Amino acid sequence: MRLYSTAYLAYGIQIPDTDIDRLEEVLQGIDGVGYLTAGRFGDERTYLTTECYSADAGEYRAFAPETLERRPEQAAWDASLKAAAEALGRTEAVMPRWFITADLDN
Repeated sequence: MRLYSTAYLAYGIQIPDTDIDRLEEVLQGIDGVGYLTAGRFGDERTYLTTECYSADAGEYRAFAPETLERRPEQAAWDASLKAAAEALGRTEAVMPRWFITADLDN
């Protein structure tokens, strides 16, 4: 069995598993928000994201410190992520942040 591993650095929020067709339908009307599914094979989590970087196993990526600092566009990102979460029925407070997650597939 061959395994593929990718790491993601993204700005966004984790959401409950959502039907991908429904997710894509909702996100068509919200500018700048995409989604990411990542995790161990068979145990993936779903995220709404704005900014997202990836690196495959063995690949090296460097980021300047300002990548993770508060940026002017984050207010717009936060508003878009909140709108997407609400459109998907989430009523609790949305707290976007930078996160790292790994994805393992075969």
